[in-house]
Amino acid sequence: MIAAIVSCGISRRISHFPFKSLGLAAAAAVALAACSSTPVPVTETKPVLPQLLQAPAATQPTWATQLKTGAFSCEMGNKVEIRMDGRVTDGVTLVWKGSSYMMNPVSTSTGAVRLENKGEGLVWIQIPSKSMLLNSKIGQQLANDCRTR
Repeated sequence: MIAAIVSCGISRRISHFPFKSLGLAAAAAVALAACSSTPVPVTETKPVLPQLLQAPAATQPTWATQLKTGAFSCEMGNKVEIRMDGRVTDGVTLVWKGSSYMMNPVSTSTGAVRLENKGEGLVWIQIPSKSMLLNSKIGQQLANDCRTR
């Protein structure tokens, strides 16, 4: 019979446990070793509140720093103009075929800049190499391969 083990102040008889399995023996050794380790001293904590109360610096959203503005020339002679609207924080004006549309940024997982006007169904997508204008209501490209010249 195996004698009683005193571990962390708790006494148990383990004579009824067969130690044929090495895994069980290893687990018991780890459990006993954990109880005999020295405790970690408690350190002083510092309040985080003053750091949280600091006002964040006024910065532009990520999409605004990536957005290319100006006149774009596209395939098939199409022209698109993109302007930041200073009156609205998240506002961008898209001018296409003589009409102006207020576009709102939409987050993407790809890093592309995506602006939408849900009412008109317009979607402007910018990637580093080109931009395109889509109509989501009819599922059609309106202007493709748009580039600033």
